[in-house]
Amino acid sequence: MTAIILKRAEKKDAGVLIEMLSQLSRDLNKEYKFSGSVEALEKFGFSDAPAFEAIIAWRDGEALGFILYFYEFSTWRGAPGIYVQDLFVKAEARGLGLGESLTTAAIKRGKEKEAVYMRLMVHGSNEAGFGFYNATGFKAVEGETTMLMEFEDIG
Repeated sequence: MTAIILKRAEKKDAGVLIEMLSQLSRDLNKEYKFSGSVEALEKFGFSDAPAFEAIIAWRDGEALGFILYFYEFSTWRGAPGIYVQDLFVKAEARGLGLGESLTTAAIKRGKEKEAVYMRLMVHGSNEAGFGFYNATGFKAVEGETTMLMEFEDIG
């Protein structure tokens, strides 16, 4: 079997990312909420001031999974961190350690930018995700609740 290679995503990979994001939305039974596009990824992820970074796991030219994240700043810690927006591994590649490898690669990249923590949110129905994150050292943040305001909902 050919080795798996982790590479930072480039603009030309936007279509591959959209395919996997679409599959992730189906896996979570949330496809009705997914409205991402190749154009949005290209515009916001691969510009002079990118809103995110992504790392893709490849084997023989096939994308097997990815992690998409961005940097945030913690005033309490006085340091930057990484927020993982999406972590996905295709069903046929699960069990190969790719989730952990992708997470480790993002942490390494974050440390290059002096990040000191990683944060993410897990969908309530994602039992496998909870198991993975607990096993890799993530902890639920007691006393915090995710809040969201959609700009289209306000005047």
